[in-house]
Amino acid sequence: MLPHLGALLASFVLALIFTPCVRSFAIRWGITDEPDDRRKLHRRTVARAGGTAVLLAVLVVCVGAFLTFDVSSFDVPSLVPFAALLVGMLAIWALGLADDIWTLRGRQKLVGQILVATLLASAGYSIRSVQFMGWTIELGVFSLLASVVWLLGTTNALNLIDGADGLCSTLGAIICGSLGILSAVHGHFAESAIAFALCGALLGFLVFNFPPASIFLGDSGSMLVGMVAGALAIRCSLKGPAGVAFLAPMAILALPLMDSVMAIVRRTLTGRSIYTTDRAHLHHTLRNRGLNDIGLLMVVAGLSLLTAGAALAGAILEMDWLGPASVGLVFAGLVASKAFGYAEMVLIAKRGTHFALSLVGPASKSKTEHYSRAVHMQGTRNWETVWLTLIEFAEREDLKSLQLDLNVPWLEEGFHAVWKNVNSGEHAERDERWSTALPIRADGRVVGRLNVAGAATSQQSLSALSRLVELIEDLAPQIELVMYPEMMLPPECQVDSDLPDSSRPHQPAAASQDSPSNDSEPRYGPTRRHAAVEG
Repeated sequence: MLPHLGALLASFVLALIFTPCVRSFAIRWGITDEPDDRRKLHRRTVARAGGTAVLLAVLVVCVGAFLTFDVSSFDVPSLVPFAALLVGMLAIWALGLADDIWTLRGRQKLVGQILVATLLASAGYSIRSVQFMGWTIELGVFSLLASVVWLLGTTNALNLIDGADGLCSTLGAIICGSLGILSAVHGHFAESAIAFALCGALLGFLVFNFPPASIFLGDSGSMLVGMVAGALAIRCSLKGPAGVAFLAPMAILALPLMDSVMAIVRRTLTGRSIYTTDRAHLHHTLRNRGLNDIGLLMVVAGLSLLTAGAALAGAILEMDWLGPASVGLVFAGLVASKAFGYAEMVLIAKRGTHFALSLVGPASKSKTEHYSRAVHMQGTRNWETVWLTLIEFAEREDLKSLQLDLNVPWLEEGFHAVWKNVNSGEHAERDERWSTALPIRADGRVVGRLNVAGAATSQQSLSALSRLVELIEDLAPQIELVMYPEMMLPPECQVDSDLPDSSRPHQPAAASQDSPSNDSEPRYGPTRRHAAVEG
């Protein structure tokens, strides 16, 4: 293990040297991350592209280590995976750097990730069979697909969880260090050295990325760490020529994978795009529980160490169930405490219950029945008042279905609700319906959408749709009162804050004239509300 510890220490020192240089370059060329009022937690401009420093540190260590060996002792086939990993690291870094500079579209990044993942899977980082609790599952023709999906999953998992100072670099260091130990246990010493080099580089970068961060990994770093971690997870868990004991690597990568799965579930079941931004990731929900930046980092690091430690113990003691058991324990604790995953589990339970009842219920009904469900995805504001207004309109106009999805990430608020008018003609009339999606606007921006369906009865449907548009326009003030309940306070109870203009609701002129503030427009938002309560 001494050479591996040397690789860790060397990459740590190199990252300490490279990171300030990359930070200065990024600031000079405007490669920075600007704060916004939707999902980002930082409040000032911070340099991006920190992954460049991590990549340079790892490459220098790996090239230096390679030059110390007798190249003639290696056969060409054995060098192919490592050459492919080197090319893959450069390619995924370049893709991430392009996103750091120009902000690529989600589908553009996905295409690039698929190309890199396919290269790695074709060069030896493939899963041909999976060993699971004594069982072996041969993947056959699905081997390439499974390998690419795994690499895409780990890449985007680390990318998605990179939303708080030091979070991705801390998790990446824990994951890579654990994969390095697992590689050494299984006798894959070259992969172990690469894992430790990446771990050391991330620890050196963490010195500058620790809260409050002066530089971010950016996509050039988070995607690099995710892709390399996924590739090393395949190689370090190899047992025999092709079998992969996947329980330990999955437990090591449990937290970022768990966060990604919940994001996919949340966005799919609410009808949102998988590229939609929100503040319902693990780091956001823990912040909402009152943790500061350092506290958040410590909690997530502790949970990751728990699952990784159990996975390593299971691999060493040949008790493979320890890793999955620790993951189940952590997830159950997060859901039970409503710290993470609770809303998604409620959504799954309600959707599953409704589907199960539809299988056993009678096909015909003698009278009209209404089905309704609502879930607070985030926050505690009283969105039910808005929802009940829409239901009353739907019942009066004899609409067929409503689906309301509100997403207000800058207030950590989300609400999803579905209403259906179920009757005997539901299936017969499916082809004779009109349907549309309408944006919900409040505070000068889109805060959600409403999907509506009704019976296509010529002029009657057009008039109902016209009245619905008018209702949505009339709901804007009601939605703003739910978003900013302090707007109901008298002017003398309102407290000014230093929120940017983009976080303020658009007030009527009369309300602005009554405000005691010297600003031309009163300021509202989360900070203001907290100040009013504490005051």
